[in-house]
Amino acid sequence: MAGEPDSLIIGAGSAGATLAARLSEDPGHAVALIEAGPPYAPSRADELSNLAFALTERDWGFGARTHGERIVPYPLGKAAGGGSAVNGGLAIRGMPDDYDEWERLGAAGWAWKDLLPAFRRLESDPLGEEHLHGRDGPLPIERWSPDAYIPLQQQFLAACRAHGIAETADHNAPTSTGVGPFPMNRRGNLRVSTAIGLLAPALDRSNLEVHSDARVTRLLLDGRRARGALVERAGETFEVTAKRVVVCAGAINGPALLMRSGIGPRAALAKHGIACAIDLPGVGAHLMEHPGALLAFVPKQGVCDPERQPQYQLGLRFTAPGSDIPNDMLIGVMNHIDLRGMPDLHAAAGADIGIALTCGVHHPLSRGNVTLTSADPDDPPQIDLRLLDHPEDTRRLLAGLRLAHTLSQTAPLDGSLARLAAPAAAVFDDDRALEGYARSVLTPWFHATGTCRMGSPDDPAAVVDPGCAVRGAEALYVVDGSILPQIPRAPTNLTIIAVAERAAELLRAS
Repeated sequence: MAGEPDSLIIGAGSAGATLAARLSEDPGHAVALIEAGPPYAPSRADELSNLAFALTERDWGFGARTHGERIVPYPLGKAAGGGSAVNGGLAIRGMPDDYDEWERLGAAGWAWKDLLPAFRRLESDPLGEEHLHGRDGPLPIERWSPDAYIPLQQQFLAACRAHGIAETADHNAPTSTGVGPFPMNRRGNLRVSTAIGLLAPALDRSNLEVHSDARVTRLLLDGRRARGALVERAGETFEVTAKRVVVCAGAINGPALLMRSGIGPRAALAKHGIACAIDLPGVGAHLMEHPGALLAFVPKQGVCDPERQPQYQLGLRFTAPGSDIPNDMLIGVMNHIDLRGMPDLHAAAGADIGIALTCGVHHPLSRGNVTLTSADPDDPPQIDLRLLDHPEDTRRLLAGLRLAHTLSQTAPLDGSLARLAAPAAAVFDDDRALEGYARSVLTPWFHATGTCRMGSPDDPAAVVDPGCAVRGAEALYVVDGSILPQIPRAPTNLTIIAVAERAAELLRAS
């Protein structure tokens, strides 16, 4: 690439790969893309049957505090495609009101009517009405057909029917609720990440330059103007400059990079000897995450076949009792789960492979944060999720676990389950005991958002404006899950890709 690029994009994940692909569609716009992980290459890791959320070669190796002093692994994709290259492939939109809420919170131009065209451009989905679904986008959307449900999933569906739960063929329809097949960005058994669907077809463009295995340690600022990034690769350090810089490093690494560069809460930066260039108290704050817990079952002989069965097929979106937020909960059945990585559950089950009914709160009210542990980029940030800090999150999670337990006792699903391994059945009659169990197995669903949230210019906690520009800075933008003002009631990956799609529109116009 001759000359200085127009856009320097930091991070080739769900957002960054999408943004680079879309901006480089204009042959007159030069794009440099920097990714800390390896370049895209076909791999068994792209097979959904090889699902592992912490693939060694594609993970940052971070841990996160769920609550109190309990720390769990917190895998984040470190490769082209980012989270979309390591996740479960679920491609579920939030509810329309999630995005309308963004606009009510000050993100003008980010309502459902603005995001729907972005979702449609991205997807190739044969289901539903054309004004709601795209047909020729770069991400294929597939759902299991009823004749392909394995017996366990058919039994889960029958149990839901027995309790009068609604059915849906399309979880991405705006008014959908109930039980139905998960939409997934897959092609057969292949997880179609943004690296595969968007970035790979763009790699031969002369106006797109990709630096892989290259870590950005800090941004380069001239006063308040971003001029580029300091990059490490193979033991060498070099600068990449551009007319504008777009941080797409995600809701954990993104705010950490900003803070190391002197952009963040002044007092917090001073603790690590970092001179504050732009005092933004919202950097690293407002961390949102979906909290989840599971019930573990020992399957009857012959029910589980990890070599031939998908891990999940159907999901139940529902509203918690007493909640006024529709579809604030999600239950699913994992056809097989390896219990060897969970010593307590492994011991309770007395078996290596189990079945899990998972339950998550999809409209959490608890908030955490991301902070630096030092100014050294080799030191990982501290991730405090503070799951279940808000009592309403706890109340809803317990209600969801009780519903999952009820479904597990319903014919014909109960016929596949030899016994409940954890918790003990008596726990469901005692709120305090059930909460204790939920906290003992509590896990994030790896949907971190909101740590550089978008808002109106008069919102002191907002980090970026509705054009994704960092407040108080020049030529500096953030485009990834960190800017979400409210976490959607769905797995976040498809929304984050749509955010990048929408941001590409705005950046092209600017």
